[in-house]
Amino acid sequence: MRHYKLIHVLLVEDDPGDAGLVKTTLQQARDAHFEVTWVKSINQAQQCLLNCQIDALFLDLSLPDSDGIATLHRIRQLAGAIPIIILTGSGDTDFALTALEAGASDYMIKSDFGSEGLTRAIRYSLLRANMEAHNRLLVAALESAVDGIFITDREGRIEWINPAFTRLTGYHSQEVVGQKHETLTKTIGPEQSASEIIWQHILPGEHWHGETVNYRKDGSQYHEELTIAPVFDTKGQISHFIGIKKDVTERRQMEENLKRLASTDPLTDLPNRRVFMEDLSQEWSRVQRFNNLQSSLLMLDIDHFKFINDNYGHAAGDEVLRQFADILKAELRTIDTPGRLGGEEFAILLPGITTANAMTTAERLRKRIEATRVNSINGPIHFTVSIGGTLISPQDKAYEAALHRADNAMYKAKDAGRNQTKWQDLL
Repeated sequence: MRHYKLIHVLLVEDDPGDAGLVKTTLQQARDAHFEVTWVKSINQAQQCLLNCQIDALFLDLSLPDSDGIATLHRIRQLAGAIPIIILTGSGDTDFALTALEAGASDYMIKSDFGSEGLTRAIRYSLLRANMEAHNRLLVAALESAVDGIFITDREGRIEWINPAFTRLTGYHSQEVVGQKHETLTKTIGPEQSASEIIWQHILPGEHWHGETVNYRKDGSQYHEELTIAPVFDTKGQISHFIGIKKDVTERRQMEENLKRLASTDPLTDLPNRRVFMEDLSQEWSRVQRFNNLQSSLLMLDIDHFKFINDNYGHAAGDEVLRQFADILKAELRTIDTPGRLGGEEFAILLPGITTANAMTTAERLRKRIEATRVNSINGPIHFTVSIGGTLISPQDKAYEAALHRADNAMYKAKDAGRNQTKWQDLL
């Protein structure tokens, strides 16, 4: 034997004859079980809605305490999401449309219930109510999502955005609905825009996922992780696209900071020893490939740096190192690579520089440093530097050979009295 769910129906009807007809018809239903509660007024209906479980509601608009479409408005406020089916004595189409627009789920003509009409109307109304509740739940989920979500038509024109989209971009719904999303997406690179890359993937029906650099309404920059997926209709054709925008600016900044910490000396903001050695190795490989290429290497050591630390303090010593590094950054070309190898020892890679030009650069740096004064609480600090240089040669068995020659030249400068530049040719 098949069991059916019990459906609780509230009947709001002041005519006993019509009420009896509805109750009898529902009791005779063969494929559903109904429990009917009958009331004759809005006030009685209100009490029942507050105290009873109700699944569906039949409503006559002409009641002792209310009449016409106002009755539907009042019951709609009281019933919440419960489906309301209007009982009417007229087949007026305009009136029926007005009732549906005002929140009714369906309407039935009293003289034309039919044997299955009432049960079918209840079932369809409950089905629509469940679908609407499900849709409201989906919309609520989308609107409460942390990530920005947008829906576009097939041409990419925005039809809907959630609040997180506004929080991320600064654009409100009225500003973007009808606009193409690509107008809000900036370039990925100099050769191809983000929109071109995205369309190449999504038009054939694929998902696209990637990162772009974008700009908010106020002009501030942010990094976003963007996902766009096609939505297909019943014929298998793309009808819409759904996009998800995730703000990854903080993550990207953290990655950049970690990368910088791994490659940069934190005190001077120069490349650290590991990175400098990698660059030197690559330059040595280039010299190996191109015999006519000349590149130079300088080694620099701040003279009497221990004396500075001992007499002026380590904070003053750190400031000397910082200003020394700033001088290197200011005096060198953009293609040159200065690096801190450790302590007060530095090196400079000079790609494409011959001996004469390398010595000119070294002497310019030495004079600039000699003329520099660093202020400290114990008075101005005067410091100098000893510099050694050499060519990176294709005859070198490894890049360390050039480093060894430049280091020897630097110690020759120190042995000669410091504050000098020395050069060492190939051995």
